Amino acid sequence: MTNQINRPWRSGGIFLAVSALLMGLFVLINYHRGPAQAAGPNSGVGRGHAAITLRGQLLGGGHLSTASWKGKVIVVDFWGTWCPWCLRLAPYIGKLYRRYHRHGLEVVGVALNDTAVAVSRYRNAHPQENWPQIFDKHPGNDTLAQKLGISGLPTEFVIDRRGILRHIIVGYDPHQLAADVRKLLAKIVPAH
Repeated sequence: MTNQINRPWRSGGIFLAVSALLMGLFVLINYHRGPAQAAGPNSGVGRGHAAITLRGQLLGGGHLSTASWKGKVIVVDFWGTWCPWCLRLAPYIGKLYRRYHRHGLEVVGVALNDTAVAVSRYRNAHPQENWPQIFDKHPGNDTLAQKLGISGLPTEFVIDRRGILRHIIVGYDPHQLAADVRKLLAKIVPAH
């Protein structure tokens, strides 16, 4: 009689152990990749369509428009100082920027913090990450990230030399970002 009582518990215990193992594996895989939400299905932003121009107020004052960078490959980095995957990706973006800036790569960060203070502190502590930063907080207005449907960080937009959005990378994937940048830098834009 004791064996019959223990068997359901054993099979239930095995089920729980396997479930816990699978859940742990799922968490580990997603922890390694970072957040993986979709970027903007309702935003109207799509890859390979009309040219995209981003405009915003720079951290510390002034404005930036990517229209002034026509003819260059642009990486737009949507990030926040509170996002560990964003902070982990930043050094890779820095390496790309230092290596390919003279070949036509531009980078702009879009900081999604609540205040500029945290962004300024981070930037002061990391002077090697010296690309322009749009501070994306405008009381009473939709933020740039909301307009573009950004729902996960980090998110990278990779824009070609004609201003066309070619790649959207959501989550931590420095190897894909580097491959996309190298591919677009290698392309020659025909004269119009």
